[in-house]
Amino acid sequence: MPLADARPGPPEPDFRLLFQSLPGLYLVLDPGLVIVGVSDAYLSASLTQREDILGRGIFEVFPDNPDDPAATGVANLRESLHRVLSLKRPDAMAVQKYDIQRPSSEGGGFERRYWSPLNAPVLSPAGEVRFILHRVEDVTEFVRLKEAHRAQGHLADELRDRASQVEAEIFQRAQEIQEANRQLRDLQVHLEARVEARTAELQQANEALLRSEEQLRQAQKMEAVGRLAGGIAHDFNNLLTVIFGASEVLEMGHPGNAHLQAIRQASERAASLTRQLLTFSRQQILAPQALDLNGVLQGISPILRRLLGEHIEIKIRCPESLMKVFADPSQVEQVILNLAINARDAMPEGGTLTLETANADLDGAYAAEHLGVAPGPHVMVAVSDTGLGMDKATQARIFEPFFTTKARGKGTGLGLATVFGIVKQSRGHIWLYSEVGVGSTFKIYFPEIREKDCPDAPGASALPVDEGGSETILLVEDEDQVREVAGSVLRQAGYTVLEARNGDEALALCAQHAQGAGRIHLLLTDVIMPGMNGRQVSEQVLVHHPGLAVLFMSGYTDDAILRHGVLEAQVPFLQKPFTPSKLRVKVREALARAERAG
Repeated sequence: MPLADARPGPPEPDFRLLFQSLPGLYLVLDPGLVIVGVSDAYLSASLTQREDILGRGIFEVFPDNPDDPAATGVANLRESLHRVLSLKRPDAMAVQKYDIQRPSSEGGGFERRYWSPLNAPVLSPAGEVRFILHRVEDVTEFVRLKEAHRAQGHLADELRDRASQVEAEIFQRAQEIQEANRQLRDLQVHLEARVEARTAELQQANEALLRSEEQLRQAQKMEAVGRLAGGIAHDFNNLLTVIFGASEVLEMGHPGNAHLQAIRQASERAASLTRQLLTFSRQQILAPQALDLNGVLQGISPILRRLLGEHIEIKIRCPESLMKVFADPSQVEQVILNLAINARDAMPEGGTLTLETANADLDGAYAAEHLGVAPGPHVMVAVSDTGLGMDKATQARIFEPFFTTKARGKGTGLGLATVFGIVKQSRGHIWLYSEVGVGSTFKIYFPEIREKDCPDAPGASALPVDEGGSETILLVEDEDQVREVAGSVLRQAGYTVLEARNGDEALALCAQHAQGAGRIHLLLTDVIMPGMNGRQVSEQVLVHHPGLAVLFMSGYTDDAILRHGVLEAQVPFLQKPFTPSKLRVKVREALARAERAG
């Protein structure tokens, strides 16, 4: 096979040299009418030198003849150049009298000249004038011949020759104008296409902006409702703690009393509702671990078949090699159960429930379309039904607490709100697609995690038996009724209880007790209080009683406590509302943990 010819090609032409060597008279101006290029023929005809005129304005180099008060060359040329700049098309001028200044070496002064000019624009790709090409023909001699009225025959010959030349020039200029018009038409078509494309892009960007604004408003609304729900739950938890304690004390004196049992059952139901509110507001304490969602679906399927009934077909699709997520298994099960129950209610005449998992890589485009989503590898679990479906108005409110489409008494409206809170607190994302009469699909995306990257889960330990003790407990609680109930329960269990309403009182009691050679074994403190919070109180108390056990309690949970710097791994915590038995168990557990650590 013959080798390719490796000889170099012809050299690139020097276009500047070619331009300067053109036989025609050419001058190149920038939009400011400054001379940036000139042909040798023009220099010769205008009695100028290239170095003397480049970089100077054309009217500075070629002014009107001051000795000719009727001179109009500068004014006419300026108007023509401005037409080229504004209209962006060639402009042919009539024959102009435009005198040329002679150099000093040739006696100075002005020499009468006549010119036939043509000014043409040079456009950029964006359609803006980059340069003006000023082309002239020196017709001085022709004019002089006409003015001198030379012999008719000679003049006729000259005129015929000149007429032929002018005719040729006119034809050439007509061709140039025709080509310029063609280029202008092409440019107009190109610009119209660009405008149309840009308009479409702007419309798409505006639609994306409107979607983002709607997502932001929805997220802000859900966040505000979540904060409200969390605050209400906190206040209810304090009230329920008092109700739990008082009802248990009354039951001890009136065992089997139906009214007291009703109070306890109603209190437990109210506590369940507040837990759901806290879950929605993402203030629920989770116990996350490396989790295989395929295993969760397989484990929960028997419960689903009993829960949904025989009129609903369940399909589970679990592909192999599913990546793991970092989530609380019981909370994920709660999510699936709530969605399945919601699907069952949407299929009163029966249908199909499909559960499936898949690995998913969410790209930047998806993240940009869905507020709060971080791009990267995720694991998806989808719950689909063939039920009634939802319209857009219902979909916009489906995750709001207490919003329900069910009949009065048939639902609290907290099921999907709980789903929303669990998913968000697990750093996940939930997406809903539904059509009326077709069905609904909920897709949940959890960030993928490798098991080696998971934090160590706290080791399981058996709860101590609910028993009393003789230790001294410093109880710090700003709610009087909660403090009184907790103190009464602990004293009945045999403990010595020192009560404080805030951090300052707690530190004063601690100092007094230390001076009396008494030992405080446990600090039981609320987390969020006026003045010092529970963490600050514990740090101060540990100065006087190093090694004492600390048990935190709060009606707020995960997010609120983390903001105050309290909860860390292995830190004992008592969630309000609590029953007296739960309080005794947690106190005993904290004391036992401190004894093992010592």
